Amino acid sequence: MRLLSYGPVGEERAGFVRDGGIVDLERAMHAAGIRGATADMRLFLDRPDWRGVLDRVAGVREGAAAVPTSGVRIGPPVPLPRKLMIAGANTVSHMREAHPFTNAAPPKQPMVLAKATSALCGPADDIVLPPETAKLDYEVELAVVIGRTARRIRPDQVPDCLAGYAAFNDVSARDVQLAQHEDNAFYRVHFFGKSFDTFAPMGPHLVTTDEIPWGEPLSLRTWINGQIRQDGDTSDLYFGIAELVAACSAVLTLYPGDIIATGSPAGVAYFMTPPAFLRPGDLVECEVGQVGRLANRVRAEGARA
Repeated sequence: MRLLSYGPVGEERAGFVRDGGIVDLERAMHAAGIRGATADMRLFLDRPDWRGVLDRVAGVREGAAAVPTSGVRIGPPVPLPRKLMIAGANTVSHMREAHPFTNAAPPKQPMVLAKATSALCGPADDIVLPPETAKLDYEVELAVVIGRTARRIRPDQVPDCLAGYAAFNDVSARDVQLAQHEDNAFYRVHFFGKSFDTFAPMGPHLVTTDEIPWGEPLSLRTWINGQIRQDGDTSDLYFGIAELVAACSAVLTLYPGDIIATGSPAGVAYFMTPPAFLRPGDLVECEVGQVGRLANRVRAEGARA
């Protein structure tokens, strides 16, 4: 099933896709006589029986009419998760293009960074370019969403712990991230450089795991104003989904709705010659095969949406 969150920023309601339209999840649960109905996607995933609930509401028609989709904003599938993590330098091709920093040598353990959950935005929302950066960059990634509480799980247990997948754009202010305002490169501030508002477009759907065969390579592509910049797939991941999620669970308890972006292929703006950073008016399209496509316009902060 394809789940989503729709509505104004901060007021998103959980829903699912049926016949090309949106069905409100809470209303469908009420119509099916299911107790504990909620309009919040993270709270829904907190239910231990959420998969069974989806099976029950899938066929409900009476009392669960489709939501009119004209003018409806689609938000990130899980608007405010507990955690939003990203895997840095986790594709072979990106490690190679980043050789001035990596020497093309892979990390011995996953390099996991974090973004503020408030950076999340919808699949068609504007990416707001703040005045603090002149080096706005993109990275298409497959995001995995946790479906049950997990701590110190083995890689072979990971598939049963996932709710599903979504397309994700790990937007970065490279000059802030790499602390180019400092004289000492030790003072890098990855978190600030990746956490400005709107720096995490995601969606349009949370595609549940039953929709996609486990281990099947998924394409990863980015277009800027129609020009392809990134063109790879998830077979390029150095640490695969199972290894990555298991490694995160060794440090942190993972909760339903937590998001882990798994890594981006070569082709980011920073390593182009010359660098081709994003500018106001640019259209950034990121696509994960079988999962979804994002299309976000860059807008200078303070400019009219």
